[in-house]
Amino acid sequence: MRRASALILIGLDCILSHFIERFASEGAMPFTARLIDEGVFGEALPSPPCDTPTNWATIVTGAWAGTHGMTSFYAHIPGKPLNEGVGTLDSRACQAEFLWDVAERHGMVCAVVNYPVAWPPTIKRGVVIGGPAPGASPWRVSWAACFTNEDLPQSIRVTFVEARGWRELPPSRSPPMETAIVVGGEGELKYSAPGWQVSEGAELKSPIYYVLVVDSRGEGYDTAYVCRERDSSKALAVLREGEWSGWIRECFQGREVIFKFKLLRLSRDLGKFRLYRTDVFATTGWSHPEHLASELVSEVGPYMEGFEHPRGYSLWFDKEVWLEHVKRQVNWFIGTASYLKRRYNWDVLITHFHLHDAINHNLLGYLYEGFPDFDEAGRREVLEFFRRCYQETDRLIRGIVEECSDDSTLVLVISDHGCVPAWKFVWIGGALVRRGLLSYRWSQELGRYVVDWSKTKAYPFGHTTPYIWVNLKGRDPHGVVDESEYDDVREEVIDALYSIRDPETGERVVALAARREDLATMGQLGERVGDVVYFLKPGYTNVCFDFSSVSPEVMDGREVRPLRELGPWTALHHDYLPTARLGPFKVSSTFILRGPGVKRGLRLSKPVNLVDIAPTIAHLMGMPPPRNCEGRVLWEILEES
Repeated sequence: MRRASALILIGLDCILSHFIERFASEGAMPFTARLIDEGVFGEALPSPPCDTPTNWATIVTGAWAGTHGMTSFYAHIPGKPLNEGVGTLDSRACQAEFLWDVAERHGMVCAVVNYPVAWPPTIKRGVVIGGPAPGASPWRVSWAACFTNEDLPQSIRVTFVEARGWRELPPSRSPPMETAIVVGGEGELKYSAPGWQVSEGAELKSPIYYVLVVDSRGEGYDTAYVCRERDSSKALAVLREGEWSGWIRECFQGREVIFKFKLLRLSRDLGKFRLYRTDVFATTGWSHPEHLASELVSEVGPYMEGFEHPRGYSLWFDKEVWLEHVKRQVNWFIGTASYLKRRYNWDVLITHFHLHDAINHNLLGYLYEGFPDFDEAGRREVLEFFRRCYQETDRLIRGIVEECSDDSTLVLVISDHGCVPAWKFVWIGGALVRRGLLSYRWSQELGRYVVDWSKTKAYPFGHTTPYIWVNLKGRDPHGVVDESEYDDVREEVIDALYSIRDPETGERVVALAARREDLATMGQLGERVGDVVYFLKPGYTNVCFDFSSVSPEVMDGREVRPLRELGPWTALHHDYLPTARLGPFKVSSTFILRGPGVKRGLRLSKPVNLVDIAPTIAHLMGMPPPRNCEGRVLWEILEES
C-alpha cells in the first residue's frame, strides 16, 4: 500500500452530514463533492460527552474520554470539591498523547492552527497558532462592542453633541456632531463641563476615541470619522454606512492589540447610529515560535479566535454582517496555511474552524418542523444562510488543499460532533431534590440557592457534562455517603432521572441513565467520569447549567420548561447519545478522507467510532498510533495491498 507523506486535517466543528450531502448534490460545495467522489465519506460516533474539547481530543489521541480525561469543557478531579473542575481547553489537561507529538517524533514538521486542545504547545520544532476555543482565548483582550444611540441589548450608549474644539473639521452642510467612546467598552462617556466624562466607578483600561459625524452632501449625516484626538486629518477610519475600517493597532495597558470598526447604521438625521467594534486581540503571545505572530499579522492578518462566530449577531447586526466575518476568517485560514507551508514546509497541518457550531446553536431549530418557532418563511431564510456558510466552508477546504497539497497528501475533513434541535430545558436537579438526594439552602448574600453539602448525597456536575457524582466519604471533601451505600445511591439517582417526565406529553425525558462501568463500550471509564452517566432525549437539554448556585426562578418546581427562558439556543449536542438523531439531524460526526492508500468513491453504510481516526491516519502515514490510542485501523476503507 502506498504511504502518505503529508497530512491536511481540516476540523469543522459541528458540521452536519445532512447539509454536506444536500449542498454538495446541489452544486454549492463542488470541491467537497470532489473529495467525496475521490475518497471515503462516512459518519463516526463521538465519545461522550459529545462536545468540543472531548472530541477534538479524541480525534488526535485515538482515546476515549475516560482515558484522555477531557470530559467536556470542565473536568472534575476526584478529591476536589464536587462543584469544581479544571478547564479542558488546555493541552495540559489531556492525559493521552497527541498525534502531532508522534509525527514530530518521526521527523515530521507539524503546524497546528486554532485547534482547541493544542495550547500550550507540546511540540518543539513545529508551529502552533492559538488554540483555546470557543471563546476561551487568553489573547482576547476585550469582547466585541456596539456603540449606539439606539436601545439595543448589551450595547454601549453614546450621546452626540455639537463638535467643539476640533483642530480640523471636514466640510459639513449640517452642524458637525461628535461623541466619544472608551474603545475597550469599559463604560459610557457623557458630556459635561469640561468635556467627556467617564461613568462613575468605571476603570479605564483602554483609550478614549472621538467620533465625528458630518453631512458631506447636504442630504443628511453620511460620514463618521473615528479619531484618537479632535483632528479629522488624523482619523483612524473614515466610514460611510456599511463600511469597515482597516485593522487598527492600539495599546491597552502596555499591550499591543488590534481590532476593526464597522459603521452598521447612520441615519441622515443621526437618530440611529451604530458603530461596531470587533473583538480586541493581542498581536503577540499566541504563536510558537513566538516571533511568528508578528510575521502573520504583517503577511496574512491577525489571529482572532472566533471571528467566524461573532458575538454581535442578533444583538446588533444581521446574517449579512455575520457572513462578512466568515469570509474574512476563511481568507485568513487559507492565507495562514499557505504562508506556513512556504515558511516552514510543514508535513502535517491540523486546523479547526468553529463556524458550524455557532450557526447550529443559533439557528438549526428553525429548520425543524417540530420546533415551536418554526415557520416556512423563516426556514427558507435560515436554509439560504446555511447554504452560503457551507459555500464558504467549501472555499476554505479548496483553498487549503489546492494551495498546500500534492498526490502524496492525505486530506481529512472531519467534525467533532453533530447537533440536534432542542427547545425544552430539563432541570435535572429538581428530580434529585424531590428524591432527597440533592439539597439546597438559601443564601441571603447571593440572593440564590446554594448546595447544602451536609444533606447532599448526589451532585450533578453540570457545565455540559452528563455526569452525576455520589458525595462519597473518603473521596469527596464534603462526603456524606458511606462506601457501603454507594451502589444504592447510584440506583436511586438512576431511578430519579427516569422519573422526570414532560408534563405536556407524559414521556420520559431521559434516554439512558447508567453506572459508568456499564458504559465501558462508550469509553466511560476513568477517574474523571461521573458515578452515574445520563443522556437526554433529543429536543431536551440542560444547556450549560451550573448546579452549585440556582436562581429562585429555576427552583419553582418545574422540572421541564421552555428553553427560551434560559437563553437563545435552538440546538445542542452535549446532552445526547452519540447515536441520537431528530429528523435528518444527528449527533454523530462526519468525515471525508482522501489520499494515498484510501479507497475511492466509498460511502460507509454504518458509522465507525471517532477513536478510530487517529490509528487509521497513523497507519496511512507509516507511523505508530499515539501511545494511549484505543481505536482500530479502519481496514475496510483502505486499498488492498
